[in-house]
Amino acid sequence: VQTDADIKKGDSFYIDVKVMGCKTITLFCESKRCEPSGVGFSVLNVEQSKSDFFVQYVADQFKAIKRFGDKRVFTTKIMVTLKDTNVFGNVYFSNFIEYQGIIREKFLLSAVPNLHELLTKTGIRFVTVDTYNRFIKNAYFGDTLLAELTTSHMKAASCRLNITFKNNKTGEILGKGYQTFCIVKSNGKVVRIPDELLKPLDFFQEVVT
Repeated sequence: VQTDADIKKGDSFYIDVKVMGCKTITLFCESKRCEPSGVGFSVLNVEQSKSDFFVQYVADQFKAIKRFGDKRVFTTKIMVTLKDTNVFGNVYFSNFIEYQGIIREKFLLSAVPNLHELLTKTGIRFVTVDTYNRFIKNAYFGDTLLAELTTSHMKAASCRLNITFKNNKTGEILGKGYQTFCIVKSNGKVVRIPDELLKPLDFFQEVVT
């Protein structure tokens, strides 16, 4: 761990660790190795019990279900307009990437109702790291797309949004892809995902095997 504190080998100290935005636990540690790059340590004791953490996690899950519902997939509908199609009448492939942006913004606004206030107060920005969509079947002018979103690959400052596009009338899958974003300050520095967004991202997280 990196620290500005003057810690020597054999010293004991405390570390507060925030676990997925659910709870802060305190670790009582002893330093084993001290180098300019950081301090190596062993954990002597966890101040909070596992049972307390589990109770808190379950309570948070019930709150999330009450807020978001019991289906851990965020959905929204998108109407295909004439400008989205090409001369052949089907949706131009690059528009599916634009649709990813639409569902991302709808998800963020639903997860964090005061999103504009948060962005203004903290100065953070959502930066797209990579994006991908696999074409499966055509969509046409007048179709309604059902877009489904889940999350995965959560890290301290980034998260992947997994997005599936279906024909709302037939249920046929039209495309599948993802978009990974990270959080940066206005000066370009990468920072942690804000607490207000951690729980929604965790709630819609799918198991990756």
